[in-house]
Amino acid sequence: TMGRNVFVSYKFGDSNVLPLRGEWSTTARCYVNEIERLLTNNGHAYYGEHQDEDLSYWSDEQIYQRLKNKIFPTSCTIVLISPNMREKGRLDKSQWIPWEIYYSLRETTRNNFTSRRNAILAVVLPDSKGSYEYAISHKQCCPAGCTGYHTSSLFTILKENMFNLKNPSTRICGQNDKIWHGEFSYIPMVRWDYFKNNVDACIERAERIKDNVENYELHINVNQ
Repeated sequence: TMGRNVFVSYKFGDSNVLPLRGEWSTTARCYVNEIERLLTNNGHAYYGEHQDEDLSYWSDEQIYQRLKNKIFPTSCTIVLISPNMREKGRLDKSQWIPWEIYYSLRETTRNNFTSRRNAILAVVLPDSKGSYEYAISHKQCCPAGCTGYHTSSLFTILKENMFNLKNPSTRICGQNDKIWHGEFSYIPMVRWDYFKNNVDACIERAERIKDNVENYELHINVNQ
């Protein structure tokens, strides 16, 4: 696979994540160090990094200026899903992750060069007890079993770009749940334990979805 420039979006200080080996205090940031290593080992380049400022008093232009140099050269964005990534009681637009997704989805032109929309992959981190159930669960509703994705607590811009295939193939299972087949989300979601062993395959999957972007209903706005 060809090396990709990858931007990583995450909630810097979320400590409700499973401790990584040898670390007494783990936050989402520690997983980013691990991702940086994994990307480099697989021939990709890492872009990212910011602290957790409150963006309430930032203008859209200031946010854009801050993010454009990081996101502009990249073709793929990895969003780390962690239990406390979305700060309750604060607007989406005052937090970094929605803006990073917004600028990843937009096409921007600068000096006559257009930066194309990024592929986006959501990687779910295990919570402090090692569980992924808050975001992805294995459902025993039918003999084959299926995966449940819990999107209700995610940022709106994330949620709206999942299950957004224009003409999905779906069926109703025995438990009256709707089963979706194929690549039904512009932003697919995978577990950390799968991602860390399949970095290239996950990035290529997101890039393939991007190549078929016209099949998806994109939602490009940071909801207030």
